[in-house]
Amino acid sequence: MSSSDKAGFDRRHESVKWTVGATVEKWSPEQVQAATAELGHAPSAAELAAFTPPETIGSDGNLLTTAGLTRIMTLITGTGQAATPTSTRLGVGNSATAEAVGQTDLQAAAGAANRYFMTMDGGYPSVAAGVLTARAVFGTGDANFAWAEWGLDIGTPTVAAGTTVNAVLLNRKVASLGTKVAGSVWTLTTTITLA
Repeated sequence: MSSSDKAGFDRRHESVKWTVGATVEKWSPEQVQAATAELGHAPSAAELAAFTPPETIGSDGNLLTTAGLTRIMTLITGTGQAATPTSTRLGVGNSATAEAVGQTDLQAAAGAANRYFMTMDGGYPSVAAGVLTARAVFGTGDANFAWAEWGLDIGTPTVAAGTTVNAVLLNRKVASLGTKVAGSVWTLTTTITLA
């Protein structure tokens, strides 16, 4: 067996590593207003990025939930709903309650008004070289509260943005990402790498 064959053989016998990261790009109400005045219409996230640089914050790691692991395993057998542009959402909430594998929802202190799930931005989720990338844009009236947790969920087969839990929570992360206020636009991008 050649050394390159052996390296591949060894790799197939190692544990799979789950690595997750998140980035939030934040445009303030003033930045959104200035871009709107300049462009003559409410700007998209791409237009905002071209017009003015956002404040950016990152967060690494998260917890794969039991329900999320079950969803992944059903995909292997061909019986589960895949992460598609119409079935996938990114959610944020205001709870700092620790992650636990049995959680099936964001914890959202003081109820549903403090959690929000947003559908995917165009072209997401995407997969390349073992990395799933999900991206959602939270507009001026969406999720205006302290972002203290986030997660990705997958519904069947089409989900809508909102506070309703109607999908399987794949993962959850407690992370202080800031407080979104009315008039601001924030973009949440997450990556999940299996290697």
